[in-house]
Amino acid sequence: MNGFEASGFVEFDRLAILFRRTRELLDMVTATGELPDGATEVLARETLPHVDDIEQGFRVSLRASTAELAELRALVARAGVNSDPASAAEQRAALIETMHDVARAGVAHPEILPSPARCLAALHHARLVFALLPQTPEQDVHYPIGRRTYADISAPRGAAQLAERIEELERSLWAVATHRTPRPTDGGYRRTYGFFDTAARISGNRFQAA
Repeated sequence: MNGFEASGFVEFDRLAILFRRTRELLDMVTATGELPDGATEVLARETLPHVDDIEQGFRVSLRASTAELAELRALVARAGVNSDPASAAEQRAALIETMHDVARAGVAHPEILPSPARCLAALHHARLVFALLPQTPEQDVHYPIGRRTYADISAPRGAAQLAERIEELERSLWAVATHRTPRPTDGGYRRTYGFFDTAARISGNRFQAA
């Protein structure tokens, strides 16, 4: 890949290449309205599995102390599960347990799950990307239309917003992978593009921070 300098750390280099390849194919989709050759395979075998790592990391990291009761209730409701114990303490405990049950139930083949360490690393990296996205310098914004800024894309606040942004990444990428041409004016697609634009920037040569 042009301009890429290996860091010597295999996992860092894998992610750096993944982010740049994804950003580049999103560039082509936005410019032409069509997926370049091999793009579906990249999304299905590299990009979407990384987003799945982020989601698994989020589920692994979810603890009673990381979310307010209302957020936990909203997360459980998003999973299609209802719970209404008597007291607030019972609600919190039940909601946490339900989230863990949902995570376990969604795993069809636990023996092939990525390691928790990798998932948590993916989540922490995603949090960093979300935080740095609105601070992207004008010259580093590659989105093809609108103002040269991501300042209006705020970092997610709290567990519920983080879950929504992770799900948005997945939805947008699946739409592209299944040849549903994104509209450049679509806010969800712009946030997804901005995520990979920022990830590619901060994981440049040797993962030097911007």
